[in-house]
Amino acid sequence: MHLHLPARLRRLRRKHIVFGLLGTASAVLLAIFLALEALSYGAAGLFNQIADQQDMLRGHVRVEKLFAHINGHVRFEGLTWEDEAGNPVLIVPEGEFYVKPWDVLTGHLSARSLTSITLRDAAISLRIRKDPQTKKPAIDFVTPSEEFLELMESTPPDKKTKGPQLTPEERKARAERARAAREAQLAQQWASMSYEGKHIDCRLILQHAKVEVLYEHRHYLLQGANLDASLHSDGLTKLDFTTGGFGGTMKGHGISTKGTIDCRNVTVPEMNLSLLVSEVDPSSLGFGMDIHDAMTLTAHFTGPITGPTGTGEVNMPLLRIPGLTFENVKGSVSYHGSTLDFSDVTANIYGGTLTATGTYDLDARTYHLEGHGEGLSASKALPKQHLKCSVDLDIAIDSRGSARETTTSGSFRSGPGSYRLIVFDSLAGRFTDQYHDLQFYDADIEIAGGHIKTDGFRIKNKKLALAPVYVYDENDRLLMVYNQNDKLAPDL
Repeated sequence: MHLHLPARLRRLRRKHIVFGLLGTASAVLLAIFLALEALSYGAAGLFNQIADQQDMLRGHVRVEKLFAHINGHVRFEGLTWEDEAGNPVLIVPEGEFYVKPWDVLTGHLSARSLTSITLRDAAISLRIRKDPQTKKPAIDFVTPSEEFLELMESTPPDKKTKGPQLTPEERKARAERARAAREAQLAQQWASMSYEGKHIDCRLILQHAKVEVLYEHRHYLLQGANLDASLHSDGLTKLDFTTGGFGGTMKGHGISTKGTIDCRNVTVPEMNLSLLVSEVDPSSLGFGMDIHDAMTLTAHFTGPITGPTGTGEVNMPLLRIPGLTFENVKGSVSYHGSTLDFSDVTANIYGGTLTATGTYDLDARTYHLEGHGEGLSASKALPKQHLKCSVDLDIAIDSRGSARETTTSGSFRSGPGSYRLIVFDSLAGRFTDQYHDLQFYDADIEIAGGHIKTDGFRIKNKKLALAPVYVYDENDRLLMVYNQNDKLAPDL
């Protein structure tokens, strides 16, 4: 038997059912919302409890204040992370992160539950190493070094008392001792993160951070660091990174890098990064001779992250070394291992041009440069000395890492010119310059009707020491000899 209700009653019944379902759903949502709001009041305690249960970050993570929202957005203050020995490895005054709300509700939290994290004014000390099991690069948070603590206290890393001059062997031995001490310290905190079985898919943002990086025996101290990175442990990671002033192995005004690190189907991740290093202080690289003229490097790095190669360009508006001033220095640079190779370098010098090549070792801090100059103006190089001629020269610079151990040498030849009232056809000779000790050899001045020659003369600490001067006629017959005692030339 079927009961037939009027259409109007059927419509009312459906409305009651719909309103009932909506009311039930609203009640459930309200209950969930109220539960989440209640949880947010104790969010810091809940976070600290979950932090104790997680197994990716080794040690102890704590926050002072934490404010959670229903959409998964969490804001925090006073985050600290200590390693298992109680050493601080990460300090973050404030920041925020996003987690998947469903993972929070179900309690199934994992590395992939975190979708985004922002750290503001953080102090971070990182070591990039090779994982002994996977052989892949791994990042560890480590205890800050003394230099980094000085940086955090706003003490410029380059304002240190200069110690005694050391030989390259002594510098290497000292660096090895410091490295051994550092590695002994690092051995106490070998791995602050466990990567095994973890899959990271997260956006990381750093805002105005201080960062210390230890990589391949090199040590970098970075201020005002900003990073926007999409991290994918099994995919393609994208990086956009800039800094303010930096110190450590290099000192300068800023670094900018952008590119990718590819972890897809490779044993060792492959990098493809563009790099700009702005206004590097050459003396911080050990370029001898107390050179502080700003150098800017651009480069593109490719290959495995453990041993990339790079090519780029170097630019210096001004380069001043003893006795020589270069302008508009430009050239190509390639990087492999610890070596920088410079090629196709060009510069303007005293109205002429210079082409050069060279090699610099980042670890030993030694270098060799050699070049050829044409059309140099003697009157611009030696103002107020009344010498007028155009000079070509070949020059080489060798440095063992300090001004005292840097030697400049080469040879020169001029065209026709004059010195005061003396007119000559050419000047030629060889020279060496090592720390305020300039020496000329085989000097030959060709004049009408003969030559003026000397085996050498020396300018040391602004004093002239002159070898005998010989005057020959056009047939190379000796006409006369002048000695320094004859007052041929006064002391400078």
